[in-house]
Amino acid sequence: AIALDSTIDQTPNWMRGTLQILSARAAAFTLHGLPLQTFEMERGVHAAFRCLQSGHNTGKVVVRIPFTDPAPAHGTHLLSGGTGGLGLLTGKWLGESGVSSVVLAAR
Repeated sequence: AIALDSTIDQTPNWMRGTLQILSARAAAFTLHGLPLQTFEMERGVHAAFRCLQSGHNTGKVVVRIPFTDPAPAHGTHLLSGGTGGLGLLTGKWLGESGVSSVVLAAR
């Protein structure tokens, strides 16, 4: 990882050249993303974590969540850990999906 803001400030000419190279490669379709390993939620969560734990993976490790029916609109939905970033996003999604009552709980 690099601190991109300080790299831009300290070496603007190098950064300009690097961005020009990346832009040219992207335009020529020779720039590719990192490899992606996908695991299914039902059977592969443990394998995904073992892959990460081993330290031999390169690229992204993704656990694919299966499509589920939307949450029923009636009743109250409790989100434990709901005041964190993911909890707030999930609460917002539930509200936009038509759920009438959401409780965001934290310690």
